[in-house]
Amino acid sequence: MWITIVNAILGALFILDEDINFDRNVTRKMAQKYGNPQKTDAPGFLFLEIDGLSIDIFKRAIADGYMPTVKKWLDSGSHKLLQWETDFTSQTAAMQTGILLGNNDNVPAYRWWSREQDRMIMSGNPLDAVALENALSNGKGLLADGGASRGNMFSGDATESLFTMSTIVARRHGRGPRFYTYLFNPFIVARLFTRVSIEVVKEWWEASAQRRAHKRGDARVKYVVSARNFKYAFLRAVMGPLLQDLATYTVIGDVLRGVPAIYALYAGYDDLGHYAGMQSREAFQMLHEIDRYFARIERSLRYAPRPYHLIVLSDHGQDEGPTFKGAYGISLEGLVKGLLKGDQTVFGALDTNEAWDNWNAVLTESIQDDTRTAGLIRRMMRNKIKDGVVTVGPDRDPKEAAAEADAQKKAKVVVYGSGSIGLIYFTDSKERMTFEQIGDIHPDLLVGLQQHSGLGLVIVKSEKNGTMAIGKGGVHYVDLGTVEGSVDPLAIFGPNAALHIKRESGFKDCPDIIVHTIFDPVTQELAGFENQVSHHGGMGGPQTRPFVLYPKALPYDGKPIIWASGVYELLREWREQTQGLHDSSLDAR
Repeated sequence: MWITIVNAILGALFILDEDINFDRNVTRKMAQKYGNPQKTDAPGFLFLEIDGLSIDIFKRAIADGYMPTVKKWLDSGSHKLLQWETDFTSQTAAMQTGILLGNNDNVPAYRWWSREQDRMIMSGNPLDAVALENALSNGKGLLADGGASRGNMFSGDATESLFTMSTIVARRHGRGPRFYTYLFNPFIVARLFTRVSIEVVKEWWEASAQRRAHKRGDARVKYVVSARNFKYAFLRAVMGPLLQDLATYTVIGDVLRGVPAIYALYAGYDDLGHYAGMQSREAFQMLHEIDRYFARIERSLRYAPRPYHLIVLSDHGQDEGPTFKGAYGISLEGLVKGLLKGDQTVFGALDTNEAWDNWNAVLTESIQDDTRTAGLIRRMMRNKIKDGVVTVGPDRDPKEAAAEADAQKKAKVVVYGSGSIGLIYFTDSKERMTFEQIGDIHPDLLVGLQQHSGLGLVIVKSEKNGTMAIGKGGVHYVDLGTVEGSVDPLAIFGPNAALHIKRESGFKDCPDIIVHTIFDPVTQELAGFENQVSHHGGMGGPQTRPFVLYPKALPYDGKPIIWASGVYELLREWREQTQGLHDSSLDAR
C-alpha cells in the first residue's frame, strides 16, 4: 500500500504540468534556435527502439493503460503491429548489428572468445564495437545517407552519431549539435537533477519492498537477485531519467533539423527488467515513462520541416526464471570445472551488465570535446581511462580488466554466460574442437552436461555428423536434418530452432560447447546463468518475440521475418522506396 501511495505522490508532483512546461521551455525554444531549415515533402524515418521488450509485454502494457500514446496510434488505425523472430542469440549486440548493419555474422553472444586474437571480445567495449562495425559494414547500413544514431551500440553507417559505442573513439562523422547545449537550459538541468534524485530514492524503496514481498511468499514476486542492491539505484537513475531524457532531447533536435533517418535506443526497460523483473510494476511504470517520451517526440513533429514515419521496435524480449546457481546450487563455471579431467584452470565470466557499458559510453563521449566541462570530466576520470575509453563499473576498472584478461589467457577453459546460454571454450585450440576430440580429452564433460537436470541442450559439432543438439531424450542432427531418440530436443523451441543453431554453429568463433538451460513451454520460464530476475540470450519464450510497430502507409507483405537481418531488409527497403535511395544489393530480393 505504502509504495502505491509514494508513487502516486511523486507522480503527481512530477507530472503536474510537466508536458506543457516541456513544450514551452524546450521544444519551442529548440524550434526557434534551428530557425527555418529547408522544408521538404519527402518523409523522414524515426526509429525508436525499446530495448528488451517482447511483443507479449508490449501488448499487455498497451491493454493495461501504461502506453496511451502507442494505444492511440493503434486505435486510430495509423499504425500496425508485427512480430519477428530473433537469431539464436537474442541479445543486443547481435540484434543491433543485424538491424542497423544488415549483418551479424560471427556475433555468437554479447561477449565471446576470439581464437584468432586469443582474447575475449566484448561488444559493449567501444574498441571492440569499432572493430565489429568495420568488419560487418558494407557502407549501406540502415542510417547511411544522412542518418543519425542516438545511444546505440552500432551506428548503422550513420552520418551523425552520439552515445554510440562503435563511433565514440573512431569517429568518421559528426555528432550533430553538441549535447551540452541541451544542458544549458535551466529547465532541463533542474528537471534532470530532480528526476535522477527521485529515481534513486524510488529504487531503494521499491527494491526493499520487493525483498519484503518475496520473504512473505508473495506469488507476484517469485525471484529476487542480490544484484539489485544499494548501488544499483544510481545506475537505474542513469539508465532511466538521464540517458532517456538526453536521447529524447537529441531526437527532438534531429527532427527539428529535418534529419532524414534517426534511430534512438531507450534501454531503461531492459535494464530495470533484469533486476526487478520484466513483469514487475516498476518495469511497466518504466514503459509508461517511455510512452511519455514518445508523446513529446510526436508533439515536436508539428515543428519539423518534413513529415516523419514514426516506427517503434524492439530488438528482443526477456524471459523470467531463477538464476542457474540459485536453482541448482552450482554455477556453470563450477559445473564445468567439476567435470573436467585433470587439474584444469577454468575462468568464468557469468554476469553481463550492459547498463555499465551504456554509462561508460556517455562518459567516453563526454571527454571528447575541448570544452571546460569535458576537461573537468577527464580530470575526474583520469584513473579510469584506457585507450581513450572511460571504464567504470564491475569488472571494468582498467587494472582489474588487465588482470582479468591475463587470467583468461592463462586459463585452459573459459566459460561465459549470456542469459539462458552458456559458452564454453578450450583456449589452446585455434579451431573449434569436435565432439570426438572433447570426448577423448574430457570423457566426463559432455555426458555430465547432458545429464545435468538444469540443462536442456548441449550443442557441439561432430566430425562425422556435423552439428548436434543433444537433449535428455534424443539428439537432433542439425546438418543432417534427422532426430535420433524418443524426443526431438528442439521441438519446444519452434520450427526454426534448427535453422538458428545451424547458423550459430557456422560462426568461426562459435563456442566449442554451447549449453542451454531447461525451457518450460507451459510457464515460458527458464533459468539464466547471470544474476538477474529476467534475462535473454538464447531460445524459448518471449525473449525471441520482438516487434515492429509501423505506419500502415508503409508496405509489408505479411511474410514472417526471421533474424535481425530480416528487419534490416524491411526497414532499409522502406527508406529506399520512400526517399529515393538506391542499393543494388536489394535488387535481387
